[in-house]
Amino acid sequence: MILVLIVVDEEVFINMCLHYLASLAPQVRCVDLLELYDVKVSVKETGRRIVHGVTARLTKPGIYIVMGPNGAGKSSLANAVMGHEAYRVEGRILLDGQDITGLSTAERALRGLTLASQNPEEIEGVRVSEVFARIIKRFRGVESTAEALGLARELLETLGLPASMLNREYMVGMSGGERKKLELARVLAQKPKVALLDEPDSGVDVESLRLVANAVGRLVDEGSIVVLITHQPRLLHYLEPSEVYVMYNGRVVAVGGYELVERIENEGYGWAAQLARSAGAP
Repeated sequence: MILVLIVVDEEVFINMCLHYLASLAPQVRCVDLLELYDVKVSVKETGRRIVHGVTARLTKPGIYIVMGPNGAGKSSLANAVMGHEAYRVEGRILLDGQDITGLSTAERALRGLTLASQNPEEIEGVRVSEVFARIIKRFRGVESTAEALGLARELLETLGLPASMLNREYMVGMSGGERKKLELARVLAQKPKVALLDEPDSGVDVESLRLVANAVGRLVDEGSIVVLITHQPRLLHYLEPSEVYVMYNGRVVAVGGYELVERIENEGYGWAAQLARSAGAP
């Protein structure tokens, strides 16, 4: 190959070099981490439709807020995305560019999706230490049980829970606030790609809200997309949302930033009801 050198302006020469080097770089396609395409959710037992065609693309780690009054379909959508058997889903759900619509809850969890539910189940006869050790070993690649339990203690302390909780049966006999915080600690232990948090602020006292917010921030710092469902703005005072979705009667009626949180705080959901009606909702 023959190189022909031509004297040009220095800035032009540098730009030519940068364009040439960029042309040599491999083309990388950015994959949206979580994508919903026209997702409709119905209750299998009754056939009643709860969610009417939600489309969303969450492209990078951050906090994505889903707000709406009780009965808006927020929790049903989260459970359907997680693969709950009580719901029938139409549309497509993609994780890392792969269609997971037909996968079981367990398969979705192994791919990096998790849900912190409003009412986590009690597991009698199984200690918190056993649950956390298994999760940390499986999802964080920790081999030593002692190391796994050390991390478990740290995660409990992050949420203001005592290390002695490791000796208790999982969720058995715990208060609502303890259950919420333990469920969030479990999500932290899993280090998911996408964490669906269903009203992590309900049943939590005001003093604990900052601890919950810090845990959500830690998830994002570790690379997670956090979908946080709530109908009260109080927790959001401690967070910086990447995007806010407002649901009403099973539809997303508005997408924006923190200004939507402020509008809900000041005006309630009346304006969202009007948008839903204009979209054809009853």
